Amino acid sequence: MIANVQRSHGMGMGEAMRGGVFAVLVSSGLVFSGASVWAQDQGAAPAQGQAAPAPADPQKAAEDAEDQAMVRVLREGMQAMRSGQPRQAIASYDQVIATYEARYKGRKEKVYCGSTTVEVLAYMVLAASQKQSAIAVAPNWAIAYFLKGYAQVELQDLPGAKASLEHARDLSPYNPQFLIELANLYKSEKNWPLALETYQAAKEHSAAFSLPQAKDTDEMKALHGIAFVYSETGKLEEAEAIYKQCLAKNPQDAYAQHELDYVVQQKANQAQVH
Repeated sequence: MIANVQRSHGMGMGEAMRGGVFAVLVSSGLVFSGASVWAQDQGAAPAQGQAAPAPADPQKAAEDAEDQAMVRVLREGMQAMRSGQPRQAIASYDQVIATYEARYKGRKEKVYCGSTTVEVLAYMVLAASQKQSAIAVAPNWAIAYFLKGYAQVELQDLPGAKASLEHARDLSPYNPQFLIELANLYKSEKNWPLALETYQAAKEHSAAFSLPQAKDTDEMKALHGIAFVYSETGKLEEAEAIYKQCLAKNPQDAYAQHELDYVVQQKANQAQVH
């Protein structure tokens, strides 16, 4: 006899984000790893034993300094969130957003935020395929939108959170963390087609564009989301296969085991009906 598996389908985005990738990013500092990698790739500091670079273009030097200042503002926002002050956090994130909107206002190029050279090159290829000119800038702008979305969830402003996360996605369309949290919101809305498309994009991009510390987590969260959508839309065989895949990779995956039990029960119930 199959045990009755209790399962809540109504998990809101706030719960999903607190229990998901966002919590990992905050606790481990991964939110800011992209900014650090960007600075290294741009040669912000010389390697040990190397001479300092020649004086930069004044405008470039000013923008680099502003980028570093915006990282500090992002950190202030996160501290406000930790202190239970989401509105204060949003004020910090809005300062960052306004800074970059002012800097790039009127630019004809498509603006992307990339954390690594690989990600930047991918966006340039994407722009070329769409016959667009494009530039890649520090990830702070997209990070601000991502963090603002989380704060808006805390304030129960789900439409605002969706808009913020979609902005983050538009600036960094291959960023798996942004995609996963946006997909979580679509899932909370029961927008199954868009949730599935976004989870699948996150899985596709996790291999190439996840930061090394988050790669396994990103892939697993995306797989969880894909399987959940399949189970909600009656594709129980597909959901079962993915949960088994997750458990093969990590036998301690309690979420996958719980959801697999639910799917098996649903299949049994269907068999009894027929």
